[in-house]
Amino acid sequence: MNSLNLSEDVLKGVETLSDEKLIAENVFKHIIDCCFQVILKRKTESDLFENKAISSVDTIALKQTYSAFIVFILETMKINYDQASIKNLLEEHKLSQNRIDFISNYFKEYRVAIRKVLSVTNFHFPHIIDVNWRLDFFMKSNSVEKLNQPVYIINLTTEQEENIKGKVQFACTLEQLQDLVFKLRDAQKQIERSSIKS
Repeated sequence: MNSLNLSEDVLKGVETLSDEKLIAENVFKHIIDCCFQVILKRKTESDLFENKAISSVDTIALKQTYSAFIVFILETMKINYDQASIKNLLEEHKLSQNRIDFISNYFKEYRVAIRKVLSVTNFHFPHIIDVNWRLDFFMKSNSVEKLNQPVYIINLTTEQEENIKGKVQFACTLEQLQDLVFKLRDAQKQIERSSIKS
């Protein structure tokens, strides 16, 4: 399993959720619900402050705790942390068993939905899954009587992580195609060198 890297600020924010004097039970439940709903794009951060019970909590502490728990959810779900590991982490940061169980139920209910949101909101480039090409030959143009120039039409089929296919098409001369192939071979060699070193 991948290791979980959470900053000290995030861990302090999560630990604040254990302070039952600072964060009453109804406020705690509202914060947890709001964090999950914001990630799922069902609510916005402003919904956090609409609950009247929230007014009893220091605004700065509330914002820090809210932000920290959002990061906690996203980081644990990004590496697909299991329920037992999440519970252990919450125990380490002094949350009561009732609060751990409450949070755990949210993870259980929304795990798949959050992982789906994370897979859609990533910054990965599309993968090339197929390449087709054809050679066109221009005999003449409007301005020049004889041209006799080959042009390569390249079609790339791409796929995003969520299985959405796309097409990229471009035309190039023989020299441009040779340059592209040379650069791809160079990239391949660089990758091979890197994998040997590591």
